[in-house]
Amino acid sequence: MYFELWTLESRDRFILEKAYLNLYRWNGSSEKEIVCLHCDPSLSADADHAKYKRGPHLHMAVAGYPYDRAHIALQGPDLTPVLKSTETLHDALAWGIEMIRDEMIGLMQTMAATEE
Repeated sequence: MYFELWTLESRDRFILEKAYLNLYRWNGSSEKEIVCLHCDPSLSADADHAKYKRGPHLHMAVAGYPYDRAHIALQGPDLTPVLKSTETLHDALAWGIEMIRDEMIGLMQTMAATEE
C-alpha cells in the first residue's frame, strides 16, 4: 500500500507531508504488516524524532511492539541533500524501495513457498 499526503501551502504550491509505503504478507485468510517505508519531510526540524522521521525511514512492523514504533533512518545525519527537492526525496525513497525488494521480498517469497 502506498500513500502520499500533499497540502496546499499557497495558491500554486503544494508541500509533501507524508510518503508511506507499507508491505503486508497475506497468508490466505488475513494479512500481517511486515515493513513500512515512511517519510515525513514537512515535519518541523525540532519535532520529536525529526532527525529520523523527516527523511526516509523504516518501521519493522514484523518485530512487534514496541520495536515497530522505532524510526530506523536510511539517511545519515545531514538531510539537506535528501530534502533539497521532490526529485532528490523520491530518489531516496526509490533507493529504500529497492532495498526492501532486494533484501526482503525474496526472503518473504522463499518463506511462503516453504510454508505451502
